[in-house]
Amino acid sequence: MCDQRFDWTYIFAAVEPATGAEFALVLPTVSTVTMSLFLTEFANTLAPDDHAVMVLDGAGWHGSAALAVPDNITLVPLPPYSPESNPVERIWLYLRERFLSLQVCPD
Repeated sequence: MCDQRFDWTYIFAAVEPATGAEFALVLPTVSTVTMSLFLTEFANTLAPDDHAVMVLDGAGWHGSAALAVPDNITLVPLPPYSPESNPVERIWLYLRERFLSLQVCPD
């Protein structure tokens, strides 16, 4: 008999393409609440005079009216069906191909 349960985690990440600076959180779910948490934690890493512009795809939790966006972050949604316009998509592809594909864990 084989245990066929799955555990999922989700990576929320921001990358500055010009410098490679990055910030990420691994969270148990995707939702407006976890996206708000990610934005708050990311905002706390910025210098007092910094303002970040974050490009996002059209995921529902990225544009929810209930999303709490800190004052030092501006969200810029991409047009629908345009992942090639988001540089972080290349990073996700690299990670999925090499490290994040379905794996069997020893425990």
